[in-house]
Formats: sequence, C-alpha cells, structure tokens
Amino acid sequence: MALCGGLSVLPLGVVAWLMIDVNEDTVATANQELQLAVAEDVARSVDDTFRLAQDELETVGRVLLDESLPEDATVSLATSLVAGQERIDHVAVYSAEGALIDVVRHAGHPSPPSPETLDAGLRTRATAQGIASGEALIADEADHAPRVPLVVPLRVGETLTGFAATWLSLRPVEERVARLTEVRFENRNDSLFVVDERHRLVAHPDGTRVASLEDMRATGPLEGIEPGAITGRFSQSGEYSYEGESMVGTVVGMQTRPWAVVVQLPTSVVYASIYEMRKIVLSTVGLVIFFVIVLGVWASRQVTKPIAALSAFAADLADRKFDRRMTLNTLDEFAVLGDVMSGAAADLQESEERIREEVAIRSDLGRYLPAELVDKVVKREQDMGLGGSRREITVLFADVVGFTPLTDQLEAERVVALLNELFTILTEIVFRHGGTVDKFVGDCVMAIWGAPTEQEDHAALALAAAEDMMRWLEAGNDAWEEKFGVRIQLAIGINSGDAIVGNVGSDVRMEFTAIGDTVNVAARLEAIARPGQILLTKATAERAGEDFDLAELGGRQLAGRDQPILLWELMT
Repeated sequence: MALCGGLSVLPLGVVAWLMIDVNEDTVATANQELQLAVAEDVARSVDDTFRLAQDELETVGRVLLDESLPEDATVSLATSLVAGQERIDHVAVYSAEGALIDVVRHAGHPSPPSPETLDAGLRTRATAQGIASGEALIADEADHAPRVPLVVPLRVGETLTGFAATWLSLRPVEERVARLTEVRFENRNDSLFVVDERHRLVAHPDGTRVASLEDMRATGPLEGIEPGAITGRFSQSGEYSYEGESMVGTVVGMQTRPWAVVVQLPTSVVYASIYEMRKIVLSTVGLVIFFVIVLGVWASRQVTKPIAALSAFAADLADRKFDRRMTLNTLDEFAVLGDVMSGAAADLQESEERIREEVAIRSDLGRYLPAELVDKVVKREQDMGLGGSRREITVLFADVVGFTPLTDQLEAERVVALLNELFTILTEIVFRHGGTVDKFVGDCVMAIWGAPTEQEDHAALALAAAEDMMRWLEAGNDAWEEKFGVRIQLAIGINSGDAIVGNVGSDVRMEFTAIGDTVNVAARLEAIARPGQILLTKATAERAGEDFDLAELGGRQLAGRDQPILLWELMT
C-alpha cells in the first residue's frame, strides 16, 4: 500500500520539479537581461560623459585659437564657456612642447592643480588621434572621485600650436551607479561598479573604496580576465564565488575605452522565488509520502511479521549462529521457507564442524609436513606412494656446536626447552625465506629449497636464511645466557645440486625428504664448519648470484670422497 501511494505521488512531484526547472531557466534569463540592460546603461553613461567632455573641451580650444578676438576677450569668453559646461570645470593650456601656459577655471568651482608639464604619451596620442585620455587617478585628496586626463591638440591651420587638457571628474558616473544600485538592486553591496583597464574601481556606491582605486583583479567576476583584455564587444555572464558567496554576474565592456561595468547579485536573491517554490513542493510531497507510509505500515504490519522473523533468522545465520532453528505457523509459503532455512542451518552447522576439524588436521599435519604437502594431502592431490623424483635443490644443515658439553651443564628438561626455542626461531627463518624444514636430528636442523615447490632462486634463498640465522643467534644468545646461563653457536653447511625428493619409508609410516649426494655433502660441510661459520660449495656459490659476500677457501678433502671439493665461506 505504501508503495502504491508513493508511486501515485511520485509523478506529481516529478511534474512539479520539471515546472520549477522551467521557471528557473526563465528567472535566469530575465536576470541576465536585467544585468545586461543595467550594464549597458552605465556603459553608455560613461561613453556619453567622455564624448560630451571632448566636445566641450574642443569648443573651449576653438575659442582659445580664435585670432579674430582680442586676447582679453578670448580669455573672458573661454572662462564663461567653462563656467557653462556640465562636464569640465577647468581647461589647462599647454605649449606644443608640453609646458603649462595658463589654466581657465570656473570661478566658483574648485578644480585640481594642473601639472607643469603635459605627459609626452598623451601629447603623442592626441596629435595622432585628435584626442587622448590617460589612466584614472585621484587628483585632489579632498575630492575622492577619480579624474581622467583628457587632451585635444590646438592647431592653426596645419600647424600644432599647443594642447588643451582637462582632468575629467567621474563623479557623475559614480552618482549614476549609486542611483541605479538603489533603484535596481536595493543598495546591495558590490551589486554594480565600474573598473578601468587595470581593473581598479573608478565608480562604486562606496566612495571610500573608489578613493583608493581598489584593485578588483582577484574578485570573482573579473577572475581570469587579463587587464586590458576588455573591449567594446566584450560581454561575459555566469555564476562564481565572490567573498565566500555564490553570485550571478555580468561583465560588459565599453565602446570608447577598455573599461568594464560589472553587475552581480547573490544566487540566493536571483533564485529566491525558485527556492521558495522548491521548499513548498518538497514539503508537500514529503508530507503526503509520510502519511502514505504511516498508513501503509499500519495496514501491512501483520503481513510483515513473518518476514521480520525470517530476516532475524537470516541475520543469525550471517553471524554463524548455526545452532538456531525456527518454526512459522502461518500455513503459507513463509512457513515452508522457515523450514528450508532451518534445514540449511543444520547443514551449515555440520559443515562448520567439518571445517573446524579440517583446520585442526591441517594445523597438526603442519607440525610434521611442509605446508605445501599438507595442502595437497588434504585436497587429495598428493601422491602417497613411496618413491620420488629428481629435483635440483639446495640443502642446508645447521648444527649446534658443542652440544654434548651443553647437555652436561643443564638438566634434560632445560636442554629440551632451549632446543625448542632455538628450533622455533630457525624454523620461522626457513619459512620466511620460502624453505621447507625437512627434519630435526638431535641438535641439527635440515632444510631444503626447491622442493616440494620448484624455486629458481633456491640457492640465494638458502644463503639469505643462513645469514638471518646467524644474526638472530646474536640476539637470542643474550636472552639464553640470562635464562639458561649458556650461549649457543651454530655451524652451517650448504650445498646445491640434484637429489631424489619424495616419500621415503614404508606403507604404514613414511616421511617426505631428500636423498642423494647433494644432501651428504651439505651434512659433511656442516660437520667441518667452525662455530659461527657458513660453508658452501661451488655449485651453491655459482647459483646464488652476486648479492652475497663470499670468500673462496680453496679445496678441502671430505670424508668418503676421492677428490677435494672447492669451498666458499659466506661472510656475515
């Protein structure tokens, strides 16, 4: 019932959500159009300001060049013209070389001081283009509004006689930006501002920020836009992060100069209606689904009881509680399923006991046989017949030197305890280096590499194990001297070559071992090795590689052999 109710509500929710998405696109488009309209309005205002200022400056310049008027009348008329202009409040007259000649000012209007020399770059551009403007600057500390130098050439005929310049105030632009911010954007901070070609603030409702020509290059709307890259055709809109808040903004370039107008609003404001609609839809759908679920749970509770019981029983089985059983008296398919699961639990319990028994057998066999053989025996993959196969192996014998005097010093129980600790360490080292412990003979350990699993680097593995045995013996002796009052020394012999590896013994008792001359030679090397010495044959030295420090000892005559055998010592 809950599912049917949910399925009936779901299409309504999807339709409502799709309608919200459509409305969101409409809102986004309307906001972008509004931002573009405001930005273009401000851009036109700036362009008009500069164009009208240029006209006014040229008008004053023509009066100053009118040779038909007396000099006093020329100055008086130029002063009257400046007083009557809306955009410019002073005109500085410079010679063709850029030297300041005079300044025509509006008598009741303060104006910034004019530099004694006109910038050469401005003069060059004005001469070539008929007008030139420079970068915005704060010309008067008392007036925070930036000013932009505007220069026109003065010519008589074709002859350049000088320049007329004014430092145009951007206060009208700043007032326009403040008015639009109040009317269009409810005085939201940073919703509308103008930056120059260096991305400095030149118009903003906050005059203190304009007074410092604040650098806006690192801000969200201008991030990634190189200074000077904005032209009259530049327009860019999108979403970004600004001072930790998600914003939707537009950047529009101006026609007459590389400045830009930035319009931006928080996404929370732009999409406020969308967020409210989503909240209403989600709340409504959530409430409907909640009541449908409550009703469905109430109606289906009795039906789900058997399922809950089966689920709990399945959880018990997952926790390996195979001794649990269950019986359902529902007289339906659930009862059949309960009986089947109880039968499965009984089978799993029996299987678990067999696995535990097999693990115990593996652990016990591992005390007598190599791990590889144990695995093959348990899986019935090992040939249990007597006999073996020829393998190339490396054999290591490690014997306790002076064991007989040792037994005279200690009680038999302490000797056995000492040997058990020693053999435990030696066995762990053999296993760590991939070897197999063949047997323990009194105080001697026999280990082989290359069988029952073939190993190409069997000689290197055996030498590495021998090095570890000697190193571990140093640490072990400190503990044994404190515990038993004795120190142990090992003599080790190693040989590589062919041997017969397989099952040796009888049909009722056998062991996996290696037999052959290779084994005999390794045992004889251990017998002649000095305490702490590791002896090996040429065959082992050649197969071990160059990673070991070997010292050649020359030939030695071994018991039972006609020819001497070349021996090496592994230096540790």
